[in-house]
Amino acid sequence: MKKLINTSAVIIILLVLTAFEPNNDSADKIIGKWILPDNINIEIYKENNKYFGKIIDISGFNNGQTKDVKNSDKNRQNDKLLGKIIISNLEYDSKQKKWVRGTIYAPQKGIELNLKINYAKDNELEAEASKLFFWKSIIWGKL
Repeated sequence: MKKLINTSAVIIILLVLTAFEPNNDSADKIIGKWILPDNINIEIYKENNKYFGKIIDISGFNNGQTKDVKNSDKNRQNDKLLGKIIISNLEYDSKQKKWVRGTIYAPQKGIELNLKINYAKDNELEAEASKLFFWKSIIWGKL
């Protein structure tokens, strides 16, 4: 009987501990390679509990554009787009089940926008970019 009580106590403790363990599996759903509009391929990765994205392929982007010619900072207009980090500081909000408070740089226009990701499925995610009072939602496909 004493062994049964000890075993039950251990099981209850394990259940309680796992109930309070944060589940970041859903947060990491955005990690991977995605295709954005205008044929920009990015890779999203996690660093210090925040998500970042860098350009990994620009084949077919803007008639062969390879440099950041639209950048408002004239000193950066010769920077290569390939390898450029365009998503920064995106955080997962477990209550909303969304990725929030990030930014995305749009090389098509040379501007930085606020970024939120509303959902991520196996093959797509919905990104919402905004600036001031304007916003736009776009579906990205998984590579």
